[in-house]
Order: sequence, then structure tokens, then C-alpha cells
Amino acid sequence: MADLGPGQKPVLRPHYPHMLTEDNSVWSKFLKTDSHRLKEVWYDVKVGLPVFLGVGASDLERRIAAGVTRKRIDVVCSVAGGFWVVEIKPRASMLAIGQVISYVRLFAIEYRVSGQVIPVIVCDSYDEDLVDEFDELGVLVLMND
Repeated sequence: MADLGPGQKPVLRPHYPHMLTEDNSVWSKFLKTDSHRLKEVWYDVKVGLPVFLGVGASDLERRIAAGVTRKRIDVVCSVAGGFWVVEIKPRASMLAIGQVISYVRLFAIEYRVSGQVIPVIVCDSYDEDLVDEFDELGVLVLMND
């Protein structure tokens, strides 16, 4: 199992690794009001397998594929009692639920951490039809004001 390595302080930045502009805005709003909940953060955490390249692929091609084709968690946060695996979206939707549930499973397979691993969606709004799914699947939805 892999180690996350050293984390970063949860501070405001002009841009965060691999985030789209709209996600960047959602995360910045969250940090302005809730960064006190976070001990450390890791951005762009890779999980899962790279694409299969076939028998003739070179070592260089395999390393490149491993670097660019694995799935990427927006943010992993160390919090009291464990870790949050965070998907950032302007609107928490079915897509966000699927991503964060998959990321939590892949994260637990790949990384050695202590404590509970919780799926979290940070958003500006959410699909009200999905409230039961959030609860049933144990997804914590943190909405900016």
C-alpha cells in the first residue's frame, strides 16, 4: 500500500492542481469558511489503474500512461477521526455521487491511512432528488452559503 506523503496546509490559492475554474471557485469558498476543519490536504491524488497499453509498449510509454491516465481525486483531507475523499462540483449530482463513492473504494485499496474514510462532496448547490442517496450511501454534502 502507498503512503500519501507529506500534505499541505489548507490555505487559499489562486488555483489548485487539476481543478476546473468553476471547481476552483467552489473550493476557495469552502476554504474561506471551513478550512479550520482540515488538518492537511493532498490535491490531485491518483488512484486506480492506468490504461492498458498492450504487449509492445515501452517502459517510457507505461510510465507516461501511469502518470496521466489514472483517476484523480480532487482533494484528500485529513480531519479529526480520519480522512475525507472530496469531489468538488458546483452542483452535487448523480455524477458526483458516482465519482466520490468510486474514489473512496479505490483510495482505500491503494493508500494506508488510519481512521475512517468518508466520501464528501463540496458544492454550491445539490440535486434535491438525491438527498436519500446521499444519506443511504454515507456521502457528506458540504454546501457553501
